[in-house]
Amino acid sequence: MNAQLKLHKPNIPIRPVVNNKNAPTYKTTKKLNDILKQCLYLDNRYNILNSTSLTNDIVKLTINNEHRMLNYDVKDLYVNIPIDENLKITESQLLTNNDKHKTKQITAILKNILAQNYFTFQDAIYHPNKGVTMGSPISGTMAEIFLQDIENRHLKQLLDSKNITFYTQYVDDIFIIYDTTRTTADSIH
Repeated sequence: MNAQLKLHKPNIPIRPVVNNKNAPTYKTTKKLNDILKQCLYLDNRYNILNSTSLTNDIVKLTINNEHRMLNYDVKDLYVNIPIDENLKITESQLLTNNDKHKTKQITAILKNILAQNYFTFQDAIYHPNKGVTMGSPISGTMAEIFLQDIENRHLKQLLDSKNITFYTQYVDDIFIIYDTTRTTADSIH
């Protein structure tokens, strides 16, 4: 296990990252991640690539004195992803682009892989009851599937209604510009 310090946060918390390269399921997980990326339609419409892309998007906006900015950080995203709910979301999305047999096979392997969420620390073995392992080849994809589902169910309507002028996310960081004449920060939250 490796620990990354979050230098940008108060009290400098630690993010544990498990090196899965020596795990028995590593190659299967990596292959499954490639299959998921081919079989799912992850449009990433709200994702930002880097600060230059963000700047280019923001300068195109028409902003007035009624606009405000919000910034959110999804707390402990990977370890808080609900596995059963995410499996259902993934299965549903797979069914839109694939036949039932292929969906069933992928979902069965995915369920098995996500259950292999073990790590060791100071000679003790741990098995968290939720979340995906930081460092697994499939963790980023599972996080993206979950976040896109939330965005499509909740944020799309706020964007379509112009309550939110701008929304983007980079992994677990979210940036929003909203119109105070149409909504409040509490409503968005």
